[in-house]
Amino acid sequence: MSDPRTLVKSYQYIDLPGEPPEGKLWPGVNNIIVLRKHRDVVFDIKLKAGATYTLKTDQPESKYGRFYDTRRKQTTARTTFQDGEPLHIWVGRRFQGNLILSSEGKEIGRYAIKKMDCTGTCTDDPKDKPAPMIIAMGINQEAQPPVAKQPLGPVRSGAPAIWPLSAVDMSMMPKSFYSLDQFSQRDLWSCRLPVKLAPETEMASTQSVHISEVDKKSIPQELLDAVAAGGADETAIDRNKIATRNWLLGQLAGMGAFYSDNKEWIKELWSEKFRLSKVVHKNVGERWYVVFTGNPRLRKYVTAARYGVKNAKVLTMAGGAGSLGSGLNAAWEGSKGAFKKAGLVALIFTVAIDTAEWLHDYQQVDPETGKRKKDFADLLGKIGIDLAKAGLSAAIASALVGTVVALIGLTLPVSWIVVGTVIAAIGVGYVLDLIDKKTGAADSVTSWFRSIGESLKAVVEDLGRTMPNDYASYPMIFTPI
Repeated sequence: MSDPRTLVKSYQYIDLPGEPPEGKLWPGVNNIIVLRKHRDVVFDIKLKAGATYTLKTDQPESKYGRFYDTRRKQTTARTTFQDGEPLHIWVGRRFQGNLILSSEGKEIGRYAIKKMDCTGTCTDDPKDKPAPMIIAMGINQEAQPPVAKQPLGPVRSGAPAIWPLSAVDMSMMPKSFYSLDQFSQRDLWSCRLPVKLAPETEMASTQSVHISEVDKKSIPQELLDAVAAGGADETAIDRNKIATRNWLLGQLAGMGAFYSDNKEWIKELWSEKFRLSKVVHKNVGERWYVVFTGNPRLRKYVTAARYGVKNAKVLTMAGGAGSLGSGLNAAWEGSKGAFKKAGLVALIFTVAIDTAEWLHDYQQVDPETGKRKKDFADLLGKIGIDLAKAGLSAAIASALVGTVVALIGLTLPVSWIVVGTVIAAIGVGYVLDLIDKKTGAADSVTSWFRSIGESLKAVVEDLGRTMPNDYASYPMIFTPI
C-alpha cells in the first residue's frame, strides 16, 4: 500500500547546492527540493606567471551574495586560484552585489553580474539556463587550453544525488580520459549534493543560439573595392606610406567633427582675438585669464570678456594655455571629446573603413593552406589601436596647442587657434601612425586579441563538452563566417 503522504507534494527551490530551501519544509508531505539551473562564470586570467588571484563578493552576508566554487564543492563568498588556472563558479539567478577580482591586495576588476547580463532571457522556469559569462585577461602569449595543475579523483558511484561537474573540472581530467566514451562515464564526473533532488527533475532541452550573419552582398561591391583599395600603399602621397587615400578621408572626417562640435564659439570668435593676462590677486595670488576682444553682449556662447584658463570653454578653445594644471585638464577633455558627439561619428567612420579593408583581405584565401589572409583578431587589433590613437592624438594635440599659445603669450586671432588645432591634430595623428608602423604596435594588439580569443574558445568548448544540453551551440560563436 502506498504512503498517502506521497500524494501531497511541496516543491521548494534553491539556486546553489547547500542553500536552505526558500520555503518551509512541511512534516508529513513529500518535500521536493529542486535546484534551479545556475549561471556559469569562468575567470581565465594569464597576466603574471605564478600569481595568485582572489575572487570574493562584496555582500558575503547576503543570502544571495555568495557563489559555488566547483573545485572546493562548496558555496562560499571567497576563493583563490592561480594564474593560468581557469576558475569556474556557479552563480545563482538572484545573485546580488559584485564579484571582485584582486591580486596582491590590488583590485583588478569588479563585476556586477546582473548589469553584465545583456540577454535578460532567463525566466522563472528552474530548467531555464542563464547566459554564461567568461572573463578573460592575458598578455601577448600563445593561448593554451585550460589545464589544471592537479587532476581531481573520480567520485565514487552510488551517491544519493548527482549533478554534472563544471567545465573546469573536465579540463582537470588526464588527456587519456578523453579517449573514453564520455557520456557513458557520467558517474565519474559527478559530485554529491547536500539535498536529494526530486526524481521528476528533468534536464532542460538543448538551448539554441541564433547567430545573424551579415552578407557581404548587401554592401555595394564597387564601394567596398574602392574603400579597400584606398588603404593600399600605392595611394599614399608620402614616402612613409602613411597618408593613403583612406587616411586622408579619415582626417577630413576628423576636421568635420571638430568644426561640428565647436561651431558655436568658432562662428562667434572667428574674427576676434584673445590674449593671456596674468593678474596677481591680494588673497589668492597669481591667476591667469584669457581675455577676448569684441563685445560679449553680442555673443551667445562666449558671454564674458575674460575667462579663467581652467574654464571649460577655454580648455576647448586654447588647450588650457596658461598653466600646467589647465593643460592637463585640456588634454583629458580633448581625449574624451574624441569619443563624443561628432567626434564619435568620425570615429565610427574610421572603424567602418577599417572593417571594409579587413573584409577585403578576409575574403582572400591561400590556395595552399586554405587559410584566410586575415581573421577576426586582425579586425579587433586594427580597431583597438585606432581607438587608442584617437584618444591619444586628441590629448596630445590639445596639450600642444595650449603649450604653444602659452609660450607665445601674444594677442592671437582665434582663427589661428582653430587652424593650428586642426594642423596639430593631423600632425600628431601622422606621427602616431608612423610610430605604429615602425614598431608594429597593431600586430602586438592583434596577437593579444588572438590569444584571448583562443582562451575564450577553449573555455566555451569545455562548457559545451561538459554540459552539451546547455552549451552545445555556443562553440559556433567562434567559428569564422
